[in-house]
Amino acid sequence: MKTSSKVIVIVMGVLMVASGVYCIAVPGLTFRALGWVIGFNMILDAVGNICTWGGRRELGLADGWTLAGAIASLCFGIILIVSETMQLTIELFVAYTAALWLLLIGLFRIVRSSHLHRIHKEFDTRVMARNWWVVMLTGILMVIVGVMSFMNPAIAAVAIGTMVGVGIFFAGVNLLATACIV
Repeated sequence: MKTSSKVIVIVMGVLMVASGVYCIAVPGLTFRALGWVIGFNMILDAVGNICTWGGRRELGLADGWTLAGAIASLCFGIILIVSETMQLTIELFVAYTAALWLLLIGLFRIVRSSHLHRIHKEFDTRVMARNWWVVMLTGILMVIVGVMSFMNPAIAAVAIGTMVGVGIFFAGVNLLATACIV
């Protein structure tokens, strides 16, 4: 990879790491700016992947699909940054999807715990399924948080903002690692 491309990728990686740390520090604000943050980082990731594509292709680590994915990320990133409607749509969709996910996974855990309890009682085991109540407790807590997130999406917003920050942080670390390898 050319030195100029390597510098660009390193700068992009550093920006992504810094962006991830910022998102972790202020998760509520991150959620409110979720569409913009995701769009910005899609563009950073796309530019970094486009810049390293030639070098990775020579090493057999990238193909045309890799480049197509980078170009798609660039296009979607630009759309997210310029469209406030898309940003709001993403924020609402993510908040309510997370709430629904918590609710459903919680219900599944409650059902699972009842099966584990039945196994524990039927076979009178000391080891197998003895902690069925932990699965039940986490399921109940997830259902409560899911219902609360439907009633007040800000609960999901803080958790989502933190998770977005962690994901962006590691994507930046990945770009930095790519720049060092290629």
